[in-house]
Amino acid sequence: MTNDSDRPTSKDQLRRQYQEEQDAEPRPAKPRDWQSLIEEQIAKIDWSTLAGKGKPLNLERNPYLDESDELTHGLLRNAGYTLPWIEDGKKIDADVAAARAKLGQAHASYLEARDAEICAGHQWIEGAWLAAVRDFRQQAAAINREIRDFNLKAPNMHLHKFVLRIDEELAPYGVDDE
Repeated sequence: MTNDSDRPTSKDQLRRQYQEEQDAEPRPAKPRDWQSLIEEQIAKIDWSTLAGKGKPLNLERNPYLDESDELTHGLLRNAGYTLPWIEDGKKIDADVAAARAKLGQAHASYLEARDAEICAGHQWIEGAWLAAVRDFRQQAAAINREIRDFNLKAPNMHLHKFVLRIDEELAPYGVDDE
């Protein structure tokens, strides 16, 4: 006589069937640790084509930045990115220098032509100089508007720029108040 315990039960059959299905399906790989993943990515890098190869590293440290922010700011700076208000400040400085240089060149030309006495009446010489002064006044007024806008954007009062004092800029050239 056969024992009922020798016969496979439906539970045993289901367990075996489930186990066979599990063995047949590919199991996902174990999660990898970060260290090995990083090492694999580093191994794939072609070091000969990196920008700045052979140049020394910039190891300057900004003592005013938090260490966590320093890397981010350094990466952005090295990639050529800056904050918009910093770019505006650089543009203002360049505009001021260009306006002063143009006024200086116009004054030098004025003095040279006046001293050479090319024209009997010197009217065109005086007119050209007065036109240059008028242009400088207009440029300085536009720059002063940019400076006021910049001062609103700058995060700290210590970074603010002073407006141009037009009469003080023109005083070395002997120009009186208009």
